Amino acid sequence: MVASVSALTSSAQASSYYEADDYYAEGGLSPSEWQGKGAEALDLSGEVDRDQFRALLDGKVAGAQLGTMRGGQLEHRPGWDVTLSAPKSVSIMAEVAGDRRLIAAHGEAVRTAMAHVEAHMAATRVRDGGAVIREATGNLIIASFQHGTSRAQDPQLHTHNVIMNATQREDGSWRSLEPRALYQLQKQIGAIYRQELALKVRELGYEIEVGKDSLFEIKGVSGAVMTAFSTRSAEIEAALAARGTSRDAASASEKQVAALDTRQAKVAADHAALVAGWRQTADKAGFGRAARLAMIRQAEARAVDPSNRVAIQMQGDGAAAHAITQAADKLGERQSVFSVAALHEEAGRVGLGKVSYAQIGAALTAATERGDVIDRTFLDRRGAAFAGLTTRQNVETEARMLRIEAEGRGALPSIASPLAAAKAVAHAAAKAERAGFGWNADQRQATAQLLGSRNRVTALQGYAGTAKTTTVLATFAREAEARGVSVIALAPTASAAMVLGEALGTRGDTVARHLMSPERSPHGQPAAWIVDEASLLSARDTARLLDLADRHNSRVLLVGDVKQLGSVEAGAAFVQLQGAGMETARLAEIVRQTNAATKEAVLASIAGDAKAALDALDRGGGQIIERADRAERFAAIAETYAALDNPGRVRTLVIEPSREGRDALTADIRAALTRSGVLTGPAVTLQSLANKGLTRAEARDPLSYDKGDVVRFTRDYADKGVARGEAYRVESIDPAKSAITLKSEDGREVDWRLRQWGAGKSQAFAPQPLELKAGDSIRFTRNDREMGRVNGGRSVVVDVDEKSRTATIQTPRGKTETLNLDAARDRHIAHAYVETTFVAQGRTADHVIIHADSRATNLVDQKSFYVGISRAKASATVFTNDRGRLVSAITERAGQVQTAIAQMVVPSPAAVKARGAGIE
Repeated sequence: MVASVSALTSSAQASSYYEADDYYAEGGLSPSEWQGKGAEALDLSGEVDRDQFRALLDGKVAGAQLGTMRGGQLEHRPGWDVTLSAPKSVSIMAEVAGDRRLIAAHGEAVRTAMAHVEAHMAATRVRDGGAVIREATGNLIIASFQHGTSRAQDPQLHTHNVIMNATQREDGSWRSLEPRALYQLQKQIGAIYRQELALKVRELGYEIEVGKDSLFEIKGVSGAVMTAFSTRSAEIEAALAARGTSRDAASASEKQVAALDTRQAKVAADHAALVAGWRQTADKAGFGRAARLAMIRQAEARAVDPSNRVAIQMQGDGAAAHAITQAADKLGERQSVFSVAALHEEAGRVGLGKVSYAQIGAALTAATERGDVIDRTFLDRRGAAFAGLTTRQNVETEARMLRIEAEGRGALPSIASPLAAAKAVAHAAAKAERAGFGWNADQRQATAQLLGSRNRVTALQGYAGTAKTTTVLATFAREAEARGVSVIALAPTASAAMVLGEALGTRGDTVARHLMSPERSPHGQPAAWIVDEASLLSARDTARLLDLADRHNSRVLLVGDVKQLGSVEAGAAFVQLQGAGMETARLAEIVRQTNAATKEAVLASIAGDAKAALDALDRGGGQIIERADRAERFAAIAETYAALDNPGRVRTLVIEPSREGRDALTADIRAALTRSGVLTGPAVTLQSLANKGLTRAEARDPLSYDKGDVVRFTRDYADKGVARGEAYRVESIDPAKSAITLKSEDGREVDWRLRQWGAGKSQAFAPQPLELKAGDSIRFTRNDREMGRVNGGRSVVVDVDEKSRTATIQTPRGKTETLNLDAARDRHIAHAYVETTFVAQGRTADHVIIHADSRATNLVDQKSFYVGISRAKASATVFTNDRGRLVSAITERAGQVQTAIAQMVVPSPAAVKARGAGIE
């Protein structure tokens, strides 16, 4: 592990652990140093003093005692250990080959990473009125201890950075740290360290081989040599294999358990004996003394070569600005506002081995001065404030979207007069009443309002289960068509578009396809575009859609719920437009739930009251089941689901927020279904193709791809021999040239230059093993119009043939098809037992089983909780690690998405046209 963060539980144990180590120890103490502005404030520098170290661990700072008195006892957490470990090849060249320059480079990279921690993660909690808020302090007290071996006595250059549980406020007082960011940004800390070290290793004359996530190794140290010195990795792999998993497939918690189970006691070792043993191991692995010394001599010669130093410096100056641009583009596609720390990390990844942390900082300052990136306050999942940024492009996109909406107010004739609208509503309501479905006041008001609107862009805001489609939208569409307005049904996903189209009696299409090739209205008549699940649209796509409607003189009706999940790309357009004054009809009365207690739980979740929601489930709306261990929870969910009969399973929706958890839970469910006899016969394993979901910036990055990936292009490139929709396998990748060699299914090779063509018109899919048996429920994961397949569409496997490697499936409408499990076209499938919350948002079921781990910081919040339980008509069962902690987690995580334009004033349409932007 390159970076790890762990809490210290005992000051006495911590002090003894860090004060003595391996052969570096001299006089019982490891090489150490104080770091941080907090240490400077206390006049701490140089070697770590044992007595001062222990006093600070005990919370004794500048004459004050930190901690909380509970039951007459002082409670004070000593601090946290942020351990940074060098890449294996660096440790080998430093400790085995003997290039001590690398040890100094490691120390400098550690100091840079910890300065990043101090600048972006140091904070305390203070009470502001009735609320407790995070206050950034920008100072830490850090005691760093450098070690050279792993517990398994392998060479492992690493530094334990002990962060004391103390930080100083502006008024000079010392307070305990708020450590949340340390855990949340653990990977970021490791990345910053590796990025700085990569450049320093190159400056020392070595060449590096770059990998993903800012990983690198020194070129010339073979994989066999590194494996020979990776005893701990082998032990952990063996422990995971014994549990039926692997490092790639295991969850973070499973890896942690394996690491702890195989952890050896720390023992002292003789330096000379260790080095002698290491060199014997290197010799046996083919890395003898002559080869080791030759590598060092070559690196030393290159390091003192003036032309090499100048080349690295010039490369860095140019690469830093490019890295900032690339990083901002990538982050800006996913978030309208992102943290400065995240931009630093991503820019360092783009410029790995070429730019220093300081050069990135200078380039960021220049980009801010040019206005390419703009200062904003970034809020994390819990609403804590950090230094943040947005991009010029994100601001311009949102401004254009808001301007088009404002200019479209009063721009079109209404579909129906007030009298005609009232008659249409009365007729539709009476017809529904005769069928046993009465309309409520919200539905009547919303339908009349939308039929009578003269605005180009309007919205229907309705909570989950308010019958938006069957009442308001169906009547709106019918009346529009009757009055010569063509209705087009749109949605972000093909399955949602198909459902909407069928409900409205018109063709459904995805927003993405409509933007590429908008459907024309017959005979040039005016059109109304009804867009379902509008909360899932990004600001970019919403702006493009409104711009297209403006050019086609069409009206747009955005339909959705601001309380539900938003877009995976940047922006919160549906919320933002409503806040800017877009005309919005509202439905608040929920009619989906057949169980009063379940409905009460849904209403409580809308209000953000998780405790009341769970209490309502207790009263008959479902149940809450607590299990501390995730494996036990998954096993219980699997047995519950497998115990249902087939109709019961069809009426039950299982939700797990994460993709990794979805796959693990699916495996448990399939095992339970096999035991119960639902899944039968032989199994066939195929390599299914899962969309990698690359952003436009990621699609241009060669490191986003892996050998074996499948790429499909969304347009023809005839001069390249590339046809739209065909599958091309990634054969090799050349990061330096941004070139990828592709091979078609008929064996043709394509030289794909990402910087020149195709990256913006492509999709990448990763192969993943998928086992199929007769009885399996599957879903398609890609639209295929020619085959009549819709992304999200379900089928059941009725038979598999091992010899021909085919599977016979049956669609819900009874159609039988045969899948060729080795053909790329038929490999866009997945099991359909568990949905992520995002995918489940458009579905409804009688019963819902939800897995909600309070520790899933980025996945479990108010929005996801509301989406989960609101899918249920009759009951919702929640499996969690801890009920109380789940309530606390949901309460403090609102799940709100930021926008690039933080505040807006939308004037009248006339004023907008006069001034242009419409944003103050």
